[in-house]
Amino acid sequence: MKRILVSVIILSLFLSSCGGKSTKKRNLDNTLYKYASFIRWSDFDAALRYLEPGKEDLQPSSFELEKLKQFKVSRYTEAPITPGKEENIILQSVEIQFYNIHNNHIKTILDHQTWEYNEGLKQWFLTSGIPQL
Repeated sequence: MKRILVSVIILSLFLSSCGGKSTKKRNLDNTLYKYASFIRWSDFDAALRYLEPGKEDLQPSSFELEKLKQFKVSRYTEAPITPGKEENIILQSVEIQFYNIHNNHIKTILDHQTWEYNEGLKQWFLTSGIPQL
């Protein structure tokens, strides 16, 4: 009985040490998923929450935001993420197809995203800004 108990404890310690993704990786997956959902639904105000706080140069002007709101997203195609120059940075390119709600013209852009992990806040932030038209 003692032998079984020891085996169960060792097995559970082993599984807990190597099982699953790290919190940082799970957080990245969750962040990219939510951000993509906001962009896919053309909810640009919600997407602004993923911009790095305190970086005013990343914030779009009210004119830029209103211009963006004239478009709806019809396609959001993600490329695999790649590591950046530093450990807490990842890069992702996304092809986004927009259509203008006023004249139905379609525009496709390649959005090169840079995401940086903030250790203090335990959160990933978009440091490249929201898509530019």
